Amino acid sequence: MRPWTSKSLGLGLFGVLLIVSGTVLYSSSSAIFHYILQKEMPLTPSSKAFEVWNDTSSLPPMYFKIWFFNWTNPEELKTPGKKPNLEEVGPYVFREIRQKANVVFHPENHTVSYFNRRWWYFVPELTNGSLTDRITQLNTVAISAKHKVRYWDGALQATLSLMLSSLDVHTTKTVDQLLFKGYDDTLIELGKMAAGMGEDVPPFDKFGWFYMRNGSTMFDGHFNMDTGAQNINDFGILRKWNYKDTTRFFKSPCNVVEGSAGEFWSPYRQKDEIVMFSGDLCRPLTFEYSQTTDHMGLQGYRYDLSEKTLGNNTRRRYPHDQAKYFEQTTTTEDFFEAEHSAEATNAPEEDPDVVNIGNCFCNGKCTPAGLLNVSACRYGAPVFASLPHFNRADPSLKEQVTGLNPDEEHDFFITLEPKTGIPLKVSAKLQINVLLEPLYSVSLFRSVPTIYFPVMWFALEVEATDKFVDELKKLLSLPNIFIYAGSIMVLVGSLIVFTIMILYLLNKQRANSVAGDKNSKLETASASADKSELIYLDKSNDGDDVHVRNDRKLYFNSIECFNTDLQPKLQNQK
Repeated sequence: MRPWTSKSLGLGLFGVLLIVSGTVLYSSSSAIFHYILQKEMPLTPSSKAFEVWNDTSSLPPMYFKIWFFNWTNPEELKTPGKKPNLEEVGPYVFREIRQKANVVFHPENHTVSYFNRRWWYFVPELTNGSLTDRITQLNTVAISAKHKVRYWDGALQATLSLMLSSLDVHTTKTVDQLLFKGYDDTLIELGKMAAGMGEDVPPFDKFGWFYMRNGSTMFDGHFNMDTGAQNINDFGILRKWNYKDTTRFFKSPCNVVEGSAGEFWSPYRQKDEIVMFSGDLCRPLTFEYSQTTDHMGLQGYRYDLSEKTLGNNTRRRYPHDQAKYFEQTTTTEDFFEAEHSAEATNAPEEDPDVVNIGNCFCNGKCTPAGLLNVSACRYGAPVFASLPHFNRADPSLKEQVTGLNPDEEHDFFITLEPKTGIPLKVSAKLQINVLLEPLYSVSLFRSVPTIYFPVMWFALEVEATDKFVDELKKLLSLPNIFIYAGSIMVLVGSLIVFTIMILYLLNKQRANSVAGDKNSKLETASASADKSELIYLDKSNDGDDVHVRNDRKLYFNSIECFNTDLQPKLQNQK
């Protein structure tokens, strides 16, 4: 094989290899990206995400902000035509640090178990006010006691009525007492007696909305979450809460533990909805896609807490036998461990397999839209969650009081980068409300109006940092890099193969041309040889017998044929 041929063949094979490799790289860019996510994203003791997830103290500060509603006219509560006037005060700002406790990985089922521990540190320079500010609001302890005995024997209700006769419906305490410090109340001591009667009562000696929560692990519960090690699409899904996959606070199917644990989300998000389980509310929350946003140059899908959760109107399709079970409210142990028993508020669907499971979050009586009944997981206290200022709620709730101004700034939303599911921004905002309603057997509450009374609202907002966004952009650019690299490889390989083909054709044409020239010269030489046979003539043929040999010489006839190329040869012959 000639050297040129060997080199051209090698270059041609290299070009073909580039074309094949580039095509594979181009067409497999998504698969390669998924492989990278599967290798890098799952939570493991040695992963990049573990250190941050385990302790947020190394991150930029997260600020927990609280606003109180100060009740300015409590003496007019029972005055006809008068509404409670609420004045928003705050925010009172605390730096929040989250830590995980008792972290245990379970490789056998690709999950991790842990407790949440949260710390709050007061930040006076960011606070509008101080912890000594005095706030007037409902007497939550008295209302909870009244709510607890509403189905008790009449004699017990009369006893409570006598005990409450010296109290007011309202109370005034400092911000510190209402939050972390707590305050004493004789009803709390009496409540411990109810615990001996089998009642679910708070195990505290004081009342405060965050009393004993600072640094504690006992409030959020025990979590068991999928690490995504086996399937990245399951990353962050809560498998069990308090060691079970159902809760005891709602009837089925609303008692199912489902959705994200709230910190990680699986990749490849769609413009539909996401679900997050809240340990504070003891239930899953459905967030619906609302818009596509831009966060520091990254595209994000924003999901809002809206109708499917706030309207108690979450509808799902179940196989007909299961849907029939929901309607019949038949008790069974092997189907969510509880029966569906809720006050139906909507007409039956035309499709018998579609069930309005939102009704079973009502705990017997559904509230106006915009409220979440969490009394069952708050020791029976009539506590209801909503968006701040009753945003996205039934207008009748806001009309019961004055001083509220709901707007879009009060939304609870989560913005995720759709390809990776990584949160770009979380704005968690909720309002705590206490139900004030009359109870004729208790004199203190005999003639009060029915009001879902706003107490306070809080916000925790977290955004991805510039450094994190830059790293995420590099990760997201990998598929494009693979596509561009594959395209370049195909282009370069094609140019090499094309060039080799052109050179091969040119070389073949040149070889054919050289061969043609050689054949032409050979034909000319042959023709000349034929002509040279005619130049030797016998001039002395005078009739002699041709068979008689003579010694006469032959003479060259220069007139018949004159070929200069043959003259040297002829001279030699002479």
